[in-house]
Amino acid sequence: MWQKHEGKSCQNYADGDNAERSLEDAKAACIKNEACAAVVCGHGQEAGCSVRAAVNLIDYGPEDCYEMLETNAAGEITSARVHPAYNDLLKEYPFQQVTTQTGRQVNIMLVRSQVSPHQYRLYQKYKDDILFLGISSMNDYPLKEEGSLDTQDYVGMFPGFLHMMRDPEKHFPPHVKTLLMSQSDFQLPNAPLRDYSVPKKYDFTYSASDCDVASDGHGWCGWSKNWTFVKEALVMMCEEFNLKGVLVATKDKSGRKAYSIPESCKGKMTQTSYLPNQHDYFNYLKQSRFALLPQVHDASPRVSTQALAHDVPILMNWHIKGGWKYVTEKSGEFFHDIHDFRTSLQKILKYSEVPQYYEPRKWVLENYGDQKSGERLLKFVQENFGDRVKLPKGTKYLQI
Repeated sequence: MWQKHEGKSCQNYADGDNAERSLEDAKAACIKNEACAAVVCGHGQEAGCSVRAAVNLIDYGPEDCYEMLETNAAGEITSARVHPAYNDLLKEYPFQQVTTQTGRQVNIMLVRSQVSPHQYRLYQKYKDDILFLGISSMNDYPLKEEGSLDTQDYVGMFPGFLHMMRDPEKHFPPHVKTLLMSQSDFQLPNAPLRDYSVPKKYDFTYSASDCDVASDGHGWCGWSKNWTFVKEALVMMCEEFNLKGVLVATKDKSGRKAYSIPESCKGKMTQTSYLPNQHDYFNYLKQSRFALLPQVHDASPRVSTQALAHDVPILMNWHIKGGWKYVTEKSGEFFHDIHDFRTSLQKILKYSEVPQYYEPRKWVLENYGDQKSGERLLKFVQENFGDRVKLPKGTKYLQI
């Protein structure tokens, strides 16, 4: 059975099949293709049609989408579909979609940050129709920061939570199902292994946030990226170790004003504005011996797995809320504070030049990435919420 959606676009070629067919032939090809969920043709046309994997209906006048529907013996529609309000909810920042490996939306909504009163009312309205799961993605959330006036109980609000805690049993009530998982487990960049015959241009890269440049790091951005510690550590790194580094997003967007750095670091540190093209950041990263992650209040540091995927080890603050699971003897080193920073710095500088002492790319690809993480998420959903979510036929893993 097929349902025509005029002026709607469906996405992603099914299994990469971008052949153009007649509407009749495209429907036949879709039925045979396990990854196919729809056929798209030009508006009012029955030629030049293609098979698509995702039925995330997007307004697009030049196209019509023919959705393939599953039915039972009584002719009732049994297809896995998201709630009609699903895409409207995505306009609110805290709400984040979950899709299959082909990009098809499923009726699960992640909540990645604290919610406003309006957003809480939306959650209450739809929580019985859509499976809402929390995910650690913003600072200390779902825990409360010191001095917070937020009265919501985020640790007990949702039936399940994807978290980054070392001891979740101390924080979540028994009714909440938990999984050690974060956004940084997914979407790893594709990069080659390190070529040890090519010398590194920089010793380290540090990624900041530029919203507090005017106050020299005295604000939310400086706090979340632990800029006060960085300035203290830079004295040691520049004076004692004579290191060269890249301090990303420590200049304002005009490039005229920058975070202040120790006098001994002048000429040794490259400070940049925010880099909207992520590949510009990756270019600095892959030319560095290690990535520095000094932050504490960070639930899902994407720069950690991005560094590992580029075969760059990480030097990370042991107290970080999320990301601690990425540090092993094959991926990098921890430090606790300025007192043991020197020892950890010496070790990572020494062994980052020893071929295969650290194997960050190999390690992260063996443990994370879209498929491995997505399979874990699928299993978590099936085992704990299989009665609440109907997944599309052919679902092999889930993505966030």
